[in-house]
Amino acid sequence: MTSFVGRRHDVTAVRQLIGAARLVTLTGIGGVGKTRLAYRVAADVRRAFPDGVCLVELAALEDPALLPHAVLGALAVREQSAREPAEALCDQLRTSRMLLVFDNCEHLVAAVGDLADAVLRAAPEIRILATSRHSLKIAGEHVFSVPPLPVPDPDEPSTPGAATHYPAVALLTERAAAAVPGFALTAENEAAVVRLCHRLDGIPLAIELAAARLRVLSIDDLVSRLDDRFAMLREGNRNVPERHRTLQALVDWSYDLCTPAERLLWARASVFAGGFDTEALEEVCADLALSREAVLDTVAGLLDKSIFTRDLHARHARFGMLDTVRAYGQSRLAEADERTHLERRHRDWCLKLFEAAGEKWVGPQQQEWTDRVLAEHANLRRALEFSFSVPGEARTGLRLAAMPWFWGAITSVSEGRLWLERGLALDEEPSHERAWALATAAYVGAFLGDQDALTAAPEQARDLARQLGDTAALAYATHVMGMRLVVSDDPAGAVPVLTEALVLYERACVNSQYPDSLRVELGAAHLRAGEVGRAADLFAELFEHCKANGDQWNLSYALWGRGFAELLQGDVARAESDLRAALRIKWTFHDTLGMAFAMEQLACATAAKGDSQRAAMLFGGAEKLWQAIGAPQPGAGARQFGPQREKYEAAARKDLGDERFETAFVRGAEQPRSEIVALALLDAAPDSGSEPVPADVSVLTRRQREVAELVAEGLSNKEIAKKLVISLRTAEGHVESILAKLGFSTRTQIANWMVRPSR
Repeated sequence: MTSFVGRRHDVTAVRQLIGAARLVTLTGIGGVGKTRLAYRVAADVRRAFPDGVCLVELAALEDPALLPHAVLGALAVREQSAREPAEALCDQLRTSRMLLVFDNCEHLVAAVGDLADAVLRAAPEIRILATSRHSLKIAGEHVFSVPPLPVPDPDEPSTPGAATHYPAVALLTERAAAAVPGFALTAENEAAVVRLCHRLDGIPLAIELAAARLRVLSIDDLVSRLDDRFAMLREGNRNVPERHRTLQALVDWSYDLCTPAERLLWARASVFAGGFDTEALEEVCADLALSREAVLDTVAGLLDKSIFTRDLHARHARFGMLDTVRAYGQSRLAEADERTHLERRHRDWCLKLFEAAGEKWVGPQQQEWTDRVLAEHANLRRALEFSFSVPGEARTGLRLAAMPWFWGAITSVSEGRLWLERGLALDEEPSHERAWALATAAYVGAFLGDQDALTAAPEQARDLARQLGDTAALAYATHVMGMRLVVSDDPAGAVPVLTEALVLYERACVNSQYPDSLRVELGAAHLRAGEVGRAADLFAELFEHCKANGDQWNLSYALWGRGFAELLQGDVARAESDLRAALRIKWTFHDTLGMAFAMEQLACATAAKGDSQRAAMLFGGAEKLWQAIGAPQPGAGARQFGPQREKYEAAARKDLGDERFETAFVRGAEQPRSEIVALALLDAAPDSGSEPVPADVSVLTRRQREVAELVAEGLSNKEIAKKLVISLRTAEGHVESILAKLGFSTRTQIANWMVRPSR
């Protein structure tokens, strides 16, 4: 959102280092500009990396165990295998030519160092650019110490106007002009500007905060106040490095300029991670000392003073704080002995939000709730960390962690299992929360193909539910026990167990997502048992039910199951139509597991139609998707439908011959995910109401095509801006231009167009 000032020599030096070394770490004090320098260099070298640049922001991540999950998330990979996440990450990157940017590593130095070492050894074409206050201290690391911006000596004589050649002065002048319209460097204020930059030691963050203060003070007043503050701070903190004292003094002074309400909200808002909105602040931070009615005006004051930052997420205003500013707020919160109290309120707010999302997720606003809870993922992690770190809070943490709909449908099931295992080890007392968490641990284990998880946990959950007289938990545990039979050698045995669970669900009046998910697994049991007609009837009923209540997630599985049954009944045309519709929804949700299911059956349908070449490519694409989630594993996916797969694959192989089939198969496996999905949707009809689709992608510029591809992947404008290292406004402009050029009115139309090879 702001220009990049100075650093020309630093950019050149770091670019040269990246050309010569595979790991470069930018070190320096807080606020010196490590992140801005890394972003600039990454943008400059993007063309040298065919697979792009991936930014991994670590400031909001506290648990080192979640580091591989964070990197997989930044790569838009939903890992659902039983493998260790670090192993999955290395496999994902093994053949990639990419630059990874790890930003803000200082609180995770050991974990980042270990992961970077593993990735660099496994993936010879990967390079890493890291920012940290400390080096990672691993073999092969090249450290570049980021210096403050050059500043003229205020005591040395100089030619009038010469100060503008110094980046620190140029930065202050530009930022001051943005804060105070009409501000300019003049003969009258040049000496004061130089002195101010010198007193701030050329630290970019300090200069930017000072520029914001010029809204209320003159340059001379600002210099005078800073001089007094710095002198006092130095006398009390001689063991702190000079530049840290200088920055601390500036933040202290910014704090003093705030009103009592602003100081209070600054400190209290520091319990959030990854951002917040005004409703969250009202819920967590308001009390008798700061009324809910006063929060909005207080946010405006902090935003004006550059304490809060603001951006848009899904058309809603969202706020955040720089790490240095947040850390300062946390120290003030600790001084007031409010930290534990506020962190508990934050956890309780997070629990309330996610439980509301679980209740309302099935419905016409499913995508909106998906966007909302994804935006709060960092806050969820912080809430879980609090729950599992503070004595007496683990049970509430189990309640928060036991969300199969969130881990399975929206994010990483392997991360969910990590939190569940941690919580279950901390709270072993009988409770509804423990019974539900045990069943959820088994449920997510089933997605990962973990037979051990399916062996003991469901029985423990069932026994505990019976002991407590908990019908809902008993239904859930019985459901998971049925899942175990679905993937066993006796799938027919799952039918009575799942039917029993369905009756229990109806008795317990649980949210419809649970019985609907059970119906998917019951339909799969009928398919595996050869009862195709019963499966078709069940999936048809589920389809109508989901169409009525707006549940797109289970609707996609109803389409998959219906299409699979139609294929087995010989209605290939209808099977293709339903399977493509399922794949399109799964693409929107970034559901790798669901895409693999749909792609597998589309490959079979394509072979049944006689299009053997394309079928072989789709089989290869499906294989790549299964590998991405760790399958084939027992209970993990389509290999449980092996006889059907073997039949259609054998037909395509016979038609093409082994050599041609294998060539097409490998070609499909090597395709980018978007391209193989496009191949699978080749005959899909345009959305009703859409305008004629352009036949040639050349109508878009190279940058617009990049943006369109990210829109098709489901990224928001903010996420696109971060990924391409451009401003939010620029990203919004590109999307508007794409809509205009293609004659479209919605992002969905862009996404649909991007997954059609005919474009």
